[in-house]
Amino acid sequence: MKKAIKINLSGIIFHIDEDAYEKLKKYLDAIGRHFSGKSEGKEILNDIETRIAELFQEKRKKEEEVINLELVNEVIGIMGDPEDIIDTDESAESGSYTTGGTTTGRSRRLYRDPEDSVIAGVCGGLGAYFSVDPLIFRILFIVFFFFGGSSILVYLILWIVLPKAETAAQKLEMRGEAVNVSNIEKKVREEYETTKENVKKAANSESAKKTRRAANNFFSELGKVLLVFIKVILILIGTGFVIAGIGIIIGLVSTTFIGLQVFPFSNHSFSLGDLLAPFSDPVSITLLIISLTLLFLIPVIAMIYGLIRLIFGIRSKNRGLTIGATLLWIVALLMTISILAFETNNYSKNGASESESRLSYTSDTLFVKINTLQKREFEEDLAFDFDMGQEWFLTEELDRIYGKIDLDIESADNDGTVIRINKRSKGKNWEDADENAADLNYTYSIRGNELTLDPYFFIDGGVKWRFPSVEVTLGIPEGTFISLDRATREVLDDVYNVEHISDWRMGGKTWLMSPEGLTLGNQEED
Repeated sequence: MKKAIKINLSGIIFHIDEDAYEKLKKYLDAIGRHFSGKSEGKEILNDIETRIAELFQEKRKKEEEVINLELVNEVIGIMGDPEDIIDTDESAESGSYTTGGTTTGRSRRLYRDPEDSVIAGVCGGLGAYFSVDPLIFRILFIVFFFFGGSSILVYLILWIVLPKAETAAQKLEMRGEAVNVSNIEKKVREEYETTKENVKKAANSESAKKTRRAANNFFSELGKVLLVFIKVILILIGTGFVIAGIGIIIGLVSTTFIGLQVFPFSNHSFSLGDLLAPFSDPVSITLLIISLTLLFLIPVIAMIYGLIRLIFGIRSKNRGLTIGATLLWIVALLMTISILAFETNNYSKNGASESESRLSYTSDTLFVKINTLQKREFEEDLAFDFDMGQEWFLTEELDRIYGKIDLDIESADNDGTVIRINKRSKGKNWEDADENAADLNYTYSIRGNELTLDPYFFIDGGVKWRFPSVEVTLGIPEGTFISLDRATREVLDDVYNVEHISDWRMGGKTWLMSPEGLTLGNQEED
């Protein structure tokens, strides 16, 4: 019993006896050692393996037949012993092919010749097979083309059917020459040298030199064009930045000192000093404006200066100017921090001013409305508003700042309905904070059982805005109804009710003060 081994030879799977495998392995190893280190050695070895695989397929009787030692010896006899390779190398140098084996194996096979092809190599392959000039077959195909065009069909069929001679073994077979190790080696070397010589000639030819010169000139000019294009783009971008920078400088200066229209607040114009006046004293405002202007202006000017130098290629440097501008910017930064720290002290303490009044009316229902006249006049005179936790608004003449009130409703004792005004503000100390709270202006009016609330409190010009707030609280006795106008929904602030209805939905409804809190009454406004 012999052990069979499965091998892959040139992409084809064969089963081979163990002793035959050892013989074939030694043969291929000997050939591999001989061609190792040669530039074309790998290609020669691949062609030899391909030829051996073809011989195995031809010689074995069945597809599943195991390759035995006898078949391996027969194939080696055809290919040539490794000991004969050195001798055949010498004969190859003299230009003659040798059989290198016990049998010549000079059977011809028809291939397409890629080395002598005009279209697909069909005529070149026919010429090699019949050992005639391929030109004869080309003339015949042309002649028969004029007799019904049959030659085209024949040529297409041969193109499809005939394989292309790609390996050295196939090219030898195409010419009927012995396909053995010596001839395969000679053929590969010949093709290698031919290719190398063609490449060398092509590289040194006048046309190649002209092509290289043309390519060098093309890429050189292309590089110059791209460089000019990039410079133009950079100049356009730099010019845009310069124009934008100049616009920023003009905007900063004009906004800070002149008050041109740069803020989108309706049609009103304010300078930075106008906007800061309600929050700080004139000296601090002036110093802050100067420091902020320098803080933003110096980097913008430096950017514009750098872009101008880049655009116009200015290489000279003014170190004194750079150091001076840097020191001035640092001074402006420190000044800004110092002024902000100083002004922050004016908001360090909280103050309050409270007042309480009893409301007299004979009905069991108190009607609460909003002073729409103040709201309308205020909105007509409004310049812009801010929302910093609480909304506040600045008028066009800058003579008043308004803030929206918060309205709350809670239960009171049975002595009657009361209204409490709780004013709050900040200051640099307790006394200053209480004084600022007392300076807040707020009014309301009552006529019969109708209470009209101003929706806004305000401070007059000259009084500093220290983040004030005003909370109006109505104390309603149990069993008393309170009817809320729809406009009150804008000032109601988290009013508790038994139904858990939101502040916005509470407006426009009548409520009863019960022991549990506000409950919906038996009537509602339309």
